[in-house]
Amino acid sequence: MSLWEAKGFWMRDNIHWPRPVHPLFVSYGLLPVEIGSARAYEEWSMPSLKYAYLVLHGYVFQRIEPIGGETPPIMERFPFLFHLWRINPQLRSRVFGFERFLKEKGFENHIHAWRDVWEPEAQRRLEPIRNFDRANASLEELAIHLDQCYDFLCWSWNPHVKIVALGMYIRGRWLEVCEKLLNLTEFETYELVQINDSAVLNITNRLLTLAQRAAADPTVSDILSLPSENALQQLSHTWFKEELDQFLETEGDRPADSFEFTPTWREMPEIVVGIIKGLMHSDDSMTEDSDFQAYRLQRIKELRSALTGEDREEFDAWLELAEQAQPLSEIHDYILWTVPLSHTRYGAIEAGRRFVQDRILDCPEDTLFLFREELLSALRGNYNFASLKGLVAERKAEHTKNFSLVPPQTIGKMPIEPPWDVFPPIAAEGMKIFVKQASLLEAGQEASMELSPEGELFGTPGSPGVAEGPVRIIHTAEEFHLVQEGEVLVCPFTTPTWTVLFPRVAALITDSGGALSHAAIVSREYRLPSVVGTINGTKLLHNGQRVRVDGAAGKLRVLDWK
Repeated sequence: MSLWEAKGFWMRDNIHWPRPVHPLFVSYGLLPVEIGSARAYEEWSMPSLKYAYLVLHGYVFQRIEPIGGETPPIMERFPFLFHLWRINPQLRSRVFGFERFLKEKGFENHIHAWRDVWEPEAQRRLEPIRNFDRANASLEELAIHLDQCYDFLCWSWNPHVKIVALGMYIRGRWLEVCEKLLNLTEFETYELVQINDSAVLNITNRLLTLAQRAAADPTVSDILSLPSENALQQLSHTWFKEELDQFLETEGDRPADSFEFTPTWREMPEIVVGIIKGLMHSDDSMTEDSDFQAYRLQRIKELRSALTGEDREEFDAWLELAEQAQPLSEIHDYILWTVPLSHTRYGAIEAGRRFVQDRILDCPEDTLFLFREELLSALRGNYNFASLKGLVAERKAEHTKNFSLVPPQTIGKMPIEPPWDVFPPIAAEGMKIFVKQASLLEAGQEASMELSPEGELFGTPGSPGVAEGPVRIIHTAEEFHLVQEGEVLVCPFTTPTWTVLFPRVAALITDSGGALSHAAIVSREYRLPSVVGTINGTKLLHNGQRVRVDGAAGKLRVLDWK
């Protein structure tokens, strides 16, 4: 039997989890998505069951779980059988409910739900999690705390999924309106609503301010010339350490370089010090580009002048919605996802410390190799401690082995797209929008095993612009200090943590992602030329190679190619 067999069609999630995940992350990072998405889909009558995950040898595969199960193969030969959706009570209810939701402008009416409802509720629920005293808690209190983290994540994925769905639908409708009325391209359409989210720039600006102040202080600057860990020790009684601690108090729960259970900035402040050292000679803060915004508003004025009557009214209505839905909100990801996961990690490692003291485990991080039920049972004394070390050792060995595996991008046969005319027209249009938007999240082409004869590598257009520079390949946050001003950053993927590098680089290349991935959207925020979804960019390029990146064309060329 193949290592990569499963029932149905599944796609690798390269954007969020390109590496093997830990068992505890499966419990806290994946299962809550399934629970929260199922609730969100039901409440908004989305015609799917849930967002589903499959973990094989530590690698994460995903799909939207269909109501009623897999599409029978006979449907490919006889597409008219898709009309039978009406005899499935649950699917029939969802389709007609989705039609009503769209007619009642359900997505449009929730445009301010994050600000008015979900964020205040999230902050209220997070308060006891953030304020929990792990160091002085009993084992039972640690178990209760981890239950609170799990309950929060199961709740948070309901609004999280709704925020994503709302943005996808409004972006999709905005694209349709601009293409229909003005024959605009995707880039031209997104450019009209390119308004920077201040939360995206805030972290970088705080670090830039700290770096510039450090560069102007000879004592601090000299200390920062040391390796980051040594510098931290010597900075312990300076203004710099005080400012760094204040920064970490609000931003320290960000994982160092991925979406998984990796150490956070709070746990590894030397990583932040390394970032600051790299920013010490950057002059400009990241602010809203006033020249671009003037151009954007003038462009909108010109396009509106070509429209009249109902066409102009339709354009104005969707422009207003798209301007509010377009900015990538780092803050909702941070509150709904990053903070509770980080506190789950802190709680699990505190439990690990207690188990190490009692000689039950060898290392505090060993608890990451337990599933939720196992960890909670151990905390409550309902587990056979004699077998725990052996179980963890076996899973750690397997986890290490998994890194040597090369998982496929897909498992199973992709189901055919249904003939949309079998559904009510309004519901069908909504479903088509989501299918198209989802396709823009991940790379759309097959992996290139080598550069073209002209030294070119192709991907998906991320952010327009042309830039040249030497390649700098970075895989983890521990390598951030290697990035030099004007280099072309080449990496597997980006998370919010990686954006601190964007002011320093000339362009961005990623292995994973599509036009609506984090890397693509945030590079547009920074006006940074980017090509995403190259699949093998980190393998085919080499440090120091000089390349020209054409973001709009979705390609790069090695200039010293022979």
